Amino acid sequence: MKKYLILLILLSCIYNLSKARNWDLLKSGKHWNVLLVTYNPDMVHHDSTTYFVKFDRDTIINTIKYRHVFQAANAEFNNKTLNGFVREDSLVGLYFRSLEGKEGLLYNYNLNLGDSVVIQNESITWLDSVSYIVTEIDSILIDGKYKKTYTMAEKHFEFMPETWVEGVGSSLGILGCGYIGTGGATRLLCCYDNEVLIYKNPEFQNCYYYSIKTALISFNDSESVINVYLGTSFNDIFIKSPIDNCLKIFNSYGMFVETIHVLANQGYNLNVAKYSKGIYVISPSINLFEAKRFIVY
Repeated sequence: MKKYLILLILLSCIYNLSKARNWDLLKSGKHWNVLLVTYNPDMVHHDSTTYFVKFDRDTIINTIKYRHVFQAANAEFNNKTLNGFVREDSLVGLYFRSLEGKEGLLYNYNLNLGDSVVIQNESITWLDSVSYIVTEIDSILIDGKYKKTYTMAEKHFEFMPETWVEGVGSSLGILGCGYIGTGGATRLLCCYDNEVLIYKNPEFQNCYYYSIKTALISFNDSESVINVYLGTSFNDIFIKSPIDNCLKIFNSYGMFVETIHVLANQGYNLNVAKYSKGIYVISPSINLFEAKRFIVY
């Protein structure tokens, strides 16, 4: 009986070590390109910039081995800044430790469909812990090997999912786990291994976007507004503008969806049956009008 118990323990250790190798986030030479988007009050115009993250050089803190977390404005990591430290527990996952010494679980390596997982992302100081439910598990081919993908979402917020990819990290950026907040967003663009591209986010065309800053014009007129209501059916949004207007629809990532044209004081039914679940923004062509938002459930 004792021999069987020892064998089970050994098999469990081998299985967990194998899972850790599948993630391999601490591998030397990896770096990640991440897009940071900061929305202005109208939720359409935004500032954006690309930054770079890598885990490099070991260090010992309280007898535990960590790697430094560096961030920079360029892939060469000139003038890099130290953001914190990461360590891996092959039985659990990847932990992030802030410069202030606060530590939390960033990635859980042991996930099954329907599991609950709590993320405590200490790389974002104001972010509370996030509780996810794993809603889908799939796999994709990366660098000649199949890697699992885990899609998860908070309860009642299924339209704002996050996806983890073994060997790559989160769709919100390697340090962006749980960062689904108002006012801004981070999105993984690409992951490199020793300067070789191993993963590119299919939602974006490029691995780098130049910085964009937008100036806003403040204007407030209660009569100069676009009205948005629930339409005659669940899949319709009713829109009315006081003047002829060209309206652009964007999703919550700031990505363009479609353009519609409305005539002055005539109702327009926008059918959203083809839209994915999430938050959308209606942006008018006339700067005097504020943008409107709607949610597709």
